[in-house]
Amino acid sequence: MQNPENTVIINLKHYRQSSSAHAERFIEGFVGIDTVPGVRIIFALNPIDLRLASSFPEFEFYSQHVDPVEYGAHTGQFSPQSLLDLGITGTILNHSERRIPEDVLRKTVDISRRCGLRTVVCCENATEASRFAAMKPDWIAYEPPELIGGNVSVTTSRPEIISDVVDTCSRSGVAVIVGAGVKTPSDYRTSLKLGANGVLIASGIILAMEPAKTLSSLIENQ
Repeated sequence: MQNPENTVIINLKHYRQSSSAHAERFIEGFVGIDTVPGVRIIFALNPIDLRLASSFPEFEFYSQHVDPVEYGAHTGQFSPQSLLDLGITGTILNHSERRIPEDVLRKTVDISRRCGLRTVVCCENATEASRFAAMKPDWIAYEPPELIGGNVSVTTSRPEIISDVVDTCSRSGVAVIVGAGVKTPSDYRTSLKLGANGVLIASGIILAMEPAKTLSSLIENQ
């Protein structure tokens, strides 16, 4: 596997409390959080907030998207290299809320790899996982779209598919993280037991009364 550490990627999406004028204060709330050895914490920023990476050198940041371009005349697009120049080390691609055509996805993964930008490619089912793993991203994120943002975790509703996705991706040497409805330490532990390398979580942290304490509880009880 390319990513032996257990990984928690917090997708800040475009919630009011974690974006734009509120983004910096939200991230500040995690400064000083107790970390757990072997657990890697990554914040995935909305593109309008990517500038914040330089303000928090203690954290690792990904983008929620990137385009398959280089520096040049690309109005409304931004390149993998531009993310690296901002201190952003990776990107989420093909989230169910930001799906892209498969040929564009492949090109984006290729350009990102050449630049050294890590990629998390989201898939909705085991069939997509098999195709996307062949692109050799750093992670495949398995997220059934009907469970995203809901109260039922993929670890409860689709545990057998998690195992299938892990088996499929392992043959390509690609690590798997699990998302959709993930909120509790139990969801995290179950993901790891099923062979995943971590979780992709959003509302379970962003909408919590105390986001930093919720994250601490999640990773301390693995």
